Amino acid sequence: MLLIAEQSDGSRVEASRDLGQDTYLCPMCRSSVILKRGRKVAAHFAHAPDSNCPGAESESWRHLLAKRVLMDEFTALGWAARMEVPHQAAGRRVDVGVKVPHPRGTCYIAVEVQDSAIQVDTMKARVEADRRIGYHATVWLFTSHRAAALMYAEPDHEVRVPDEMLWVANRYGQGIPIIDPEERAVWVASLGSIHRDGESHEWYAEGGELTGVDYPGRTLRKTKSIVRTLGGFDFRLVAGKFGDSWAVSFAC
Repeated sequence: MLLIAEQSDGSRVEASRDLGQDTYLCPMCRSSVILKRGRKVAAHFAHAPDSNCPGAESESWRHLLAKRVLMDEFTALGWAARMEVPHQAAGRRVDVGVKVPHPRGTCYIAVEVQDSAIQVDTMKARVEADRRIGYHATVWLFTSHRAAALMYAEPDHEVRVPDEMLWVANRYGQGIPIIDPEERAVWVASLGSIHRDGESHEWYAEGGELTGVDYPGRTLRKTKSIVRTLGGFDFRLVAGKFGDSWAVSFAC
């Protein structure tokens, strides 16, 4: 699905605008796309069913709405932002690309929205592609639907955190950003460690000897406690966790 397409003269148009049934092209593959409108799904452009273009991937209404919200909020902050930025040579389409002013120069940031599960290796490949393209950072946002277990967990509950969210938390050290597109809000979920105490068990063997086993204590890798903080759409720059000069997170 695409929210943005191009007309024959190369100008970009949004599906949400009052458009007629004209000829529209995918910015990635340059093939024709069809303008679709419905009651349940936001207006969008669709490829032919057999298309293998990266832009032809199906996206939920939450994903589409989140991109629109991010675009609006970044623009309101005075930043130059674009939805669905195509990079044909890299086979990459960035959900939202934004230019953020910084004392050392403009920062080019790629913002990715996830409303479904994704492999960590895929995320790493996208980050590497973004660096080659010229983005200084890639920021990952999970929808409140995808991160529902984190979004609605009570403070004393234990939550099993998906691998891709653990990777974001460990890689950037700034918690897990979550967007609620309907409420137009960003939350940051911080993870707390959970430790299981060790145990010792003793019993008498058949010969009467006392025997037993010790189970050492351990810190759970995927199960965490959750603390949520309401954030904003502004970015902050922090020291990188793994030797990076800096990293980007949503301010909260």
